[in-house]
Amino acid sequence: MSNYTDASAWRESAACQGIADDTFFPAPGDTAAAEHAKAICAGCPVRRPCLAEALAEEGGRTKAYRFGVRGGKTHGQRYALYAAGRASRKTAA
Repeated sequence: MSNYTDASAWRESAACQGIADDTFFPAPGDTAAAEHAKAICAGCPVRRPCLAEALAEEGGRTKAYRFGVRGGKTHGQRYALYAAGRASRKTAA
């Protein structure tokens, strides 16, 4: 359960406030930069709502249409979470 009444109010508490956006959009293959961004997210008090919003926004998009590090996960990691959730929903149905 969230303590935030406004759906985006959690952003005010994000660890990434004031950090350049490009930090979270490393060049393809730049694992060091991706790990740096994920390290910032690791200590963030609102990592979960950030990740939840990213997953909701990206919905059915393919891996090619997911970008950056959000909620402590790379685009590929978020796609894997989405795909696993989709598979478990199919199994449950």
